[in-house]
Amino acid sequence: MKRGFTLVELLGVIVILGIIAVIAFPSIINQITDARNNINENTNTLIFDAAENYFLDHADLTTASGSKYYCTTLEVLVDEGLLNEPIKNAETGTPYDVSKTAVRLKYEGKHKFSNGEIGSTNSFTCIKVGLSS
Repeated sequence: MKRGFTLVELLGVIVILGIIAVIAFPSIINQITDARNNINENTNTLIFDAAENYFLDHADLTTASGSKYYCTTLEVLVDEGLLNEPIKNAETGTPYDVSKTAVRLKYEGKHKFSNGEIGSTNSFTCIKVGLSS
């Protein structure tokens, strides 16, 4: 006589696996979202640090007072060896177009910068450092 699983036993296993999936799925999605946010924050910090180093080396800060904005393109930072391509936007998963993407930092005085922003080269009003346009 062959013994096998009954339909009720199979349905019971499927229901239990479904409950486990329903419990685990939101947790996995949250972990993926948190990881993307961490990658994006770390990428932005890396870009802002590279821009700050570039401005300290190339901008004339001797006569600058606080509350001035300085900007440059990601292409300049790559050419200077401060960043490596490709630089990906973790939110969209696509690489930045380094020639059309600018980084802007606010100079606070005493060689300190803050309020970093990343955007289109046309979107910022700032003192352009090392831009070819």
